[in-house]
Amino acid sequence: MSLYDWAHSSSAFGKLSFAIIIAAAFLAVIGILLLVIDRAPKTGREKWQAFLFLLPALFFLLVGLIVPIISTALSSVTDASGGFTGFKNFSWAFGDNQVRHAIGNTLRWVIIAPIVATTVGLAYAYAIDGVKGEAMAKALVFLPTAISFVGAAVIWKLMYQEPGLAPSGLVNVVLKWFGMKPLGFPTNSHNITYLLIVIMIWIQAGFATVVLSAAIKGVPTEMIEAAKIDGANAWQAFRKVTIPSIRPSLIVVLVTISIATLKIFDLVKAFGANQYGGDVLANKMYVTYQQAGIGSLGEHQSSALAMIIFALVIPFVIFQVRQMIKNRVLR
Repeated sequence: MSLYDWAHSSSAFGKLSFAIIIAAAFLAVIGILLLVIDRAPKTGREKWQAFLFLLPALFFLLVGLIVPIISTALSSVTDASGGFTGFKNFSWAFGDNQVRHAIGNTLRWVIIAPIVATTVGLAYAYAIDGVKGEAMAKALVFLPTAISFVGAAVIWKLMYQEPGLAPSGLVNVVLKWFGMKPLGFPTNSHNITYLLIVIMIWIQAGFATVVLSAAIKGVPTEMIEAAKIDGANAWQAFRKVTIPSIRPSLIVVLVTISIATLKIFDLVKAFGANQYGGDVLANKMYVTYQQAGIGSLGEHQSSALAMIIFALVIPFVIFQVRQMIKNRVLR
């Protein structure tokens, strides 16, 4: 039996055998690596050791990231026959109404979700800082972060459920109390994207709270007290002292949530939002590939969509790396 057969075996014995083989291979690689590191040359020993410890990570980075990026990039500029087509697939993407709509929705996600989630997390972290039961308060707001997007979709589908169904969704019940119309989720194309963004904010606000709470606690109390002595009120001290002090953490949170929104797929797929005007790039890429299949033009068109997502992610990564280097230099 080949390694491929073991990996795809449906029997318990086959799965256990594959797990044992992988574990043994991992231990063997680690053993060989430690042996080589122990015998590294004395001249520049620390550099050799650092390089050898990083070697497995570099290998998996090459196999799991660099090679797929190159492969996808090549696929995006070819057709089903393998011939070079230049930017024809990209021209299709930006010329297709559905793709343009998905790009527009994706940009809405990137603009709204990170800013609102970070703002909510910052406000909540500042409000509970130093109060009794702070740990419990942070744990409660962090709980949604541990829920999968599909699980969150199930929860919020019940929350948004239309009146007349059993049971009626809590959100629509509250709207009815105030004499407002029901949301019409998910078939209302005018608000579906924004209602999905609410779910993303609900999930990510806990992450923002935990990170920013730790950053706020790292602000020297002497600085805040000095600002108050100079006549600053609580809001001015927060705006002039706390915010600048936690700026690196704010950037990390914003960038992390922004990248997550660019890749959002699960929520849209779970709600079937692409059928009601709520499609995004990642879901459009998946649907294009699934409908066309391997070896078709759709495979190469989906590769073009993947490269568009990649191109949108890169500026955030570059910005984050530059900030990390800048902060390291300043320190």
